[in-house]
Amino acid sequence: MKALQLKISLFTFLFFTFISISFAQVKSPAHLGLFYPISTHGTEAVHFTNNFSLHLLTGLSGGENGAAIYGLAGMVKGDVRGAQISGLWNNVSGNVTGIQVAGILNQSSDANKSAQIGGISNINLGNSAVQVAGIFNTAKAVEGAQIAGIADIADTIDGIQVSGIASMSQSVKGAQIAGIANISPEIDGAQIAGISNLAKEVKGVQIAGISNIAENVEGTQIAGLVNRAKTVKGMQIGLINIADSSDVTIGLINIVKTGDQRLGVSIDENLNSFLTFRSGGKYVYGIFGVGTNLEVKELKYGFQAGLGLNLAESNHFRMDVEAVSKYLTDFDGNDFSKFSFQLLPTLKITQSIHLFAGPSISYMYSRDLNILDHTGLTIWDETHRENYQAVLLGFTGGVNVRF
Repeated sequence: MKALQLKISLFTFLFFTFISISFAQVKSPAHLGLFYPISTHGTEAVHFTNNFSLHLLTGLSGGENGAAIYGLAGMVKGDVRGAQISGLWNNVSGNVTGIQVAGILNQSSDANKSAQIGGISNINLGNSAVQVAGIFNTAKAVEGAQIAGIADIADTIDGIQVSGIASMSQSVKGAQIAGIANISPEIDGAQIAGISNLAKEVKGVQIAGISNIAENVEGTQIAGLVNRAKTVKGMQIGLINIADSSDVTIGLINIVKTGDQRLGVSIDENLNSFLTFRSGGKYVYGIFGVGTNLEVKELKYGFQAGLGLNLAESNHFRMDVEAVSKYLTDFDGNDFSKFSFQLLPTLKITQSIHLFAGPSISYMYSRDLNILDHTGLTIWDETHRENYQAVLLGFTGGVNVRF
């Protein structure tokens, strides 16, 4: 048995010695060829490390220390230090220090000191400095930039990911920018997407055309439609904001577990009456409402939107200031619009029922002078081509139910 083990050990030693000898590198000033093995190094090309390589179609070598240029494809079994340029495909088994440029695909074991530029894709088993591709980039860690038309994938980014469709990474210190979606558990910087951002931890900013989703945010979420987070130490800005807790929410609808939601009815000096939903955090809240005019039948449909600020609050009193826009129409050419700043002292009948009434200053615009029977005190007005506009003092009053 011992004799057999000795023979196996000896055979293994001789085998690996042979392999290492067979791939021992010889330095060469130049390597020229048509395609492998029709070249100046022939079938022994894998044993040479070249300072310059030029191949009409394809080439093979053991390493490159300068410029390697191939009409179609180049394969290097060792390291590349310099530039590898091909019409279609570059493949490096070792490390790349310099640049890889291919019409379709760049592949390497590691290119942490290199720029990879591929018409379609760059695939790196290790790290990369810069990857630029028309469709797809992948690397373990990128300290620089990943730029692709469709997808970028990396474990860690210390720089920037830019993609037309999707950017995915385990951790980003810098920026993720995508036309459709960014996905990363941790963001220390910025996520910017045309449609959606998804992250677990955000320290910085999330900006999306439609939605942002995160668990914990230390910074700002900005979305065209929806922001969703568990804890926000900062600000949410969007049409709809949802959070368990949030310092500041700015939107029409804000669903915050630790925040404030009130449903109410109101009326102003023009007899515009609205059912409103006020929602937000401790200080800032959004206003959304639907309603009608109680006197003018041409103004059947009303819509209200705005923002409010809680100036002061006690057990029995509250003071709010609001900026609201009201629009009423019959969808048949008759319309009325008004933008108002209104100060609303509020009496808390109970902790849930609040009565409010206060003054307002408004700018209004209308095509119908008959609407102005109840306009309050007019400060300035003007009629131009049957269109009426005015600045006036008025009032707003109503009741809110907090829940």
